Amino acid sequence: MAYFFLFQASPRATSFAEPKFLFVLLATAFIVAGGSLVNSFYDMERDLVQRPWRTLFERPVAKKYGLRLASMFYAAGLFSVWIGLPWWIALPFSLYAVLIWLYSHKQWSQHLLGPLMATLLAYTPLLLLALAYTPDSEAGFLRSLPLAMVMIVLEWRRQWERKRLFQLESSKRKNWLRRQWLYKGLLIMGIASIPFL
Repeated sequence: MAYFFLFQASPRATSFAEPKFLFVLLATAFIVAGGSLVNSFYDMERDLVQRPWRTLFERPVAKKYGLRLASMFYAAGLFSVWIGLPWWIALPFSLYAVLIWLYSHKQWSQHLLGPLMATLLAYTPLLLLALAYTPDSEAGFLRSLPLAMVMIVLEWRRQWERKRLFQLESSKRKNWLRRQWLYKGLLIMGIASIPFL
């Protein structure tokens, strides 16, 4: 939505087949997929407690194959970026891949600032997309900045509460779970408002 409504000089001329957009999309998808796979192995014990049925359905792959697949995703993402985009965009993407990999390991995601890091990494692809379309993206980026800041704070709060949710007694979890759905609803409304900015 940011690509179609915010970061183009003439939105009607945009298309999914535009090469720069495709390379940004592929790189982001592969890097995030690799990070998610690595993260799922480190968070398996916690996820089995927090969401047992979903975690059991997500676990058909042995750890060694999952890590190999995650490495292939990272390689595909970095390959996409370095062959399809200029070096000054490929370099920040490579840094993003390293940060995602580091965050996916237990010691970073369990850190006190883990929720903030998760939030910032979640919004980094939008910044990289804006960078790829500079200077055309500047007006849309500035127009969407207030909304983005509100959504970042909201997501940070959601991540922070989610991390503490299952440390609470079961009787106190209900309100926290309800707030998680409220945060998600507000974030969806924020995304849905992008075309109107």
